[in-house]
Amino acid sequence: TIDMMKSSSEYRAMARESLSGVWNESAVAYLVIMIIACIFSVGSAVVPQEMLWLQGSLSGLQVLVSVLLIAPLDYGFANAILSLVRCESNSPTNDMFGYFKRDYSRWVPALLLMSLAEIGLGIVTLLIGTIVLQYAYAMVPFLLRDYPELTATEALRTSREMMKGHKWDLFVLDLTFIGWIILCCFTLGIGWLWLQPYMCAARAHFYEDLKAEMIVEE
Repeated sequence: TIDMMKSSSEYRAMARESLSGVWNESAVAYLVIMIIACIFSVGSAVVPQEMLWLQGSLSGLQVLVSVLLIAPLDYGFANAILSLVRCESNSPTNDMFGYFKRDYSRWVPALLLMSLAEIGLGIVTLLIGTIVLQYAYAMVPFLLRDYPELTATEALRTSREMMKGHKWDLFVLDLTFIGWIILCCFTLGIGWLWLQPYMCAARAHFYEDLKAEMIVEE
């Protein structure tokens, strides 16, 4: 096995370099997602207690919006950042909507399968299995973009294979952002606008090395 993976500090440094000059536009792209998510969250929260039936309906709508709109936009955002990492583009806002439209019909089924698997395993293993699966399926968004021929189930299987022996590496990479996450809590969430592109870019570089390793082994 050829190990092409780098240290967490190297991935963070590469992410900062990739985002140089486009931090603010990347933040604006993520702001769009946050605004849409907040609109539906606030709508449910302000419903009076005596109108619980409406609150239930809005909660159901929130789930639908999350699956059919927010998550696909997250998918588009992740791949817009991957385009930055590859120096293919420097317009994350436009790219986000481009990938949202292009792969929508493949991402939604993949998301539903992932969610069902995570919920099912989470119930059996008291959430531990959910966390493991989240890392096993972490590369699905990038794989669906790079390999249009893959179905949702094939993308899930390929991600599991790629992440064998690397789930802990990605977990550690995510853990190194804990300081920034804590700081974001003191900014009422505003800091997330810049932190999310940073974390996503680090994951994109992680994926690039995983993909190169997979190609070499083939």
